[in-house]
Amino acid sequence: MEMQFVSGKAYHQLDAKNRTRIPAKFKNSFPKDEKLFFVKYISGCVAIMCDSVMQKKLLSFGDVDPADEETYDAKRYMYSVVDDLVEDGQGRFMIPREYREHAGLKKDLVSVGMGDYIEIWDETAFEEKMKGMSVQTANRIKKEYKEKQ
Repeated sequence: MEMQFVSGKAYHQLDAKNRTRIPAKFKNSFPKDEKLFFVKYISGCVAIMCDSVMQKKLLSFGDVDPADEETYDAKRYMYSVVDDLVEDGQGRFMIPREYREHAGLKKDLVSVGMGDYIEIWDETAFEEKMKGMSVQTANRIKKEYKEKQ
């Protein structure tokens, strides 16, 4: 089974033991037979990716020449910010402290579908980040980005 397209957002919380669940609207989008990973993908959030997506995103680092120290350090870093996501019998998982601190996660969370993975944000930080964003603004930014390419 392949990763299904994920979009939208879902609000949820960390419990007292720093556990949460992948929101139901996203859970069935991940292939059931694939391992899941936490990723420090960008500042402000923690990404959750399945094995096939993770491999695709990291493949570009596969052929880095170890003699190119700076590029090899970039590869080393990218591989070091990925960790296994392990669910308990009730489908909960603990977000490791390092990842919670990276994303500033407190109690109230929002998960956002990003096509082939999800991001987990602190609810307040996400709303602040998206403040002022609209469909028109997003389309203008996308157009400007494509023109630079």
